[in-house]
Amino acid sequence: MSFNPAEEIAKLRKEIEHHNHLYYDLDDPVLSDTQYDELYQQLKTLEEQYPQFASADSPTQTIGGHASATFAPVVHGTPMMSLDNSYNEADVRAWHERCAKILASNAFDLVLEAKIDGVSCSLTYLNGILTTAASRGDGKTGEDITANVWTIKDIPHRIAHAPAGILEIRGEIYLDKKDLELLNEKQAAQNQLIFANTRNAAAGSLRQKDPAITAQRPLKFFAHSFGSGQITVQTFSDFIADCRQWGFAVSPVRLQTNSIEDIVRFYHEFDEKRHQLPFDTDGLVIKVNSFSQQRILGVTAKSPRWAIAFKYPAEQASTTVRNVLFSVGRSGVITPVAQVEPVSCAGVVISNATLHNFDEIKRLDLRIGDRIILERAGEVIPKIIKVVEHIGRQDIVPPAACPSCQRPVYQAEGEVGYYCVNPSCPAQIKGRILHYASRGAMDIEGMGEAVVDELVERQFVSNFSDLYNLNFFHLLSLENFKEKKSQNLLDGLEASKKRPLSRLLFALGIAFVGAKTAEVLAERFHTLDNLMQASLQELQAVPDVGVVVSQSVYDFFHDPAAREQIELLRQTGLNFTQPEKQISSRALEGKTVVFTGEIEGLTRTQAELLVRQHGGKTSGSVSAKTSFVVAAKAAGSKLNKAQQLGVPILTPQEFMALIGAHL
Repeated sequence: MSFNPAEEIAKLRKEIEHHNHLYYDLDDPVLSDTQYDELYQQLKTLEEQYPQFASADSPTQTIGGHASATFAPVVHGTPMMSLDNSYNEADVRAWHERCAKILASNAFDLVLEAKIDGVSCSLTYLNGILTTAASRGDGKTGEDITANVWTIKDIPHRIAHAPAGILEIRGEIYLDKKDLELLNEKQAAQNQLIFANTRNAAAGSLRQKDPAITAQRPLKFFAHSFGSGQITVQTFSDFIADCRQWGFAVSPVRLQTNSIEDIVRFYHEFDEKRHQLPFDTDGLVIKVNSFSQQRILGVTAKSPRWAIAFKYPAEQASTTVRNVLFSVGRSGVITPVAQVEPVSCAGVVISNATLHNFDEIKRLDLRIGDRIILERAGEVIPKIIKVVEHIGRQDIVPPAACPSCQRPVYQAEGEVGYYCVNPSCPAQIKGRILHYASRGAMDIEGMGEAVVDELVERQFVSNFSDLYNLNFFHLLSLENFKEKKSQNLLDGLEASKKRPLSRLLFALGIAFVGAKTAEVLAERFHTLDNLMQASLQELQAVPDVGVVVSQSVYDFFHDPAAREQIELLRQTGLNFTQPEKQISSRALEGKTVVFTGEIEGLTRTQAELLVRQHGGKTSGSVSAKTSFVVAAKAAGSKLNKAQQLGVPILTPQEFMALIGAHL
């Protein structure tokens, strides 16, 4: 069958318009951004190859979405345009070269900021008073959402020292990731819609007919663009500085430079840091800084030529569930894991995704064969967030027997999880040994998953102390092990014997005892024997431990099997003590310090260690009890919280000066 460009173009236009309707109008997308962009690029390429089929109403020439009939229409003074997207360095460099050619200059200022994953909004002020808030709609006409926007706490209703007449400020309405989790918990408890991501939650909240419902949603706003009105500044960076003075939050991630090399370098560095931000961001927005140069560069039918979105690989993708397997963890909990048709997501090929538990399967109404959307954030295991098409007919039911040891599974009354209660289950033993040897615990170099699997399967190891009884003959019999590799692993085991008590406590896998709690307990009791002899009241008196953790620790050390394991470890020569904390000064005694952002030349772990060495303690959240916040580059929501509470804010340099050090 011969290729018909007119039919293919018509087909792609219809498909893209359908997905625009799902995304913009229904807030219910079934494609990831990357998959949508691939369709869009196919259409754009065909229209360029066959210009005789060009059309003014093509999705490549219009802005996606329509103004809803639910709200009154608002005509934008200047169109709210969409940005051209790029996923690769070559496209961004080509965009920069085009700008340089039109401007007849290779040196012009660029500004860069995080691309917030939210809902576009236009705010119009008349003589400093907020009069109208509108959604983007089709770019020319949006929806009047003023009543709902008035409920958003960080949008000023009145701005002091605003220019006379009309001032239109554009930005993004969004939710923090943590707020989305809390909102979804509340929605699930009320058997209401679960939001797939922060953008959907923000869009759904703004489309409520009752502003009282919107007021219950923790929406926030970042200002990012000038719409219309009379302003005196000549650059985007100066406009953003004015927005700050007027009381608007702006993206904490930004850079100003005249070098495209700086932009590319920042893009790669930021990829590792962006998941630490409180909000979702899928890339960076690059703009020419000068307003006069922006006017020279102009716009296309739907996008400004003076800006481009430099996006990261998709973190959501659509695929099909092929099967569901059951994984047994080190505590015996059985977790369903979906096998999916391999799909590229966030730069890697995904073939498995966690389903958490069987209540989650029920909530998703998932069956084997269904079409789903999965999400991957950073190094987090991919998870299924939504079923987009029910195709499968095979229900997913909990296993009757443990997939590892074949013993019957158990579910406690009132609990979600299913458990294998056999402590000799091979899967549990492997999980416990892997955790014990992990970097944050005993850090045994060379003790990876494949090695642990073989050691357990060959019955060389069934508990922690067995590791220290391994010898050359055991290791040389393992696959791919020769003398050097065997000696390296034995050296790693010997080195682990000297780890401090805090590492051992974490390695033991006591329920609710993470690395930080283990350190607190080790510093309080100094030796494992002291901790084992501690009463429940003594444990509860330890700051930052709490009732649940105290009970778990007390129960663990009064379990005969755990005590037997500890005695076996004692015989191997393991260190059971915590070295005295080195106090360099009392400069921070009684102080609670919170860090936000990235301190150049100092990791977060190193910074927190400095606080402890100078008599203070750290916290992960800001409260009225916080002594001060150290705000560094790319500071997040903790900085805003500190400003709201009036908590003192220090620069990294001021913090270092306080303890008599320097960066």
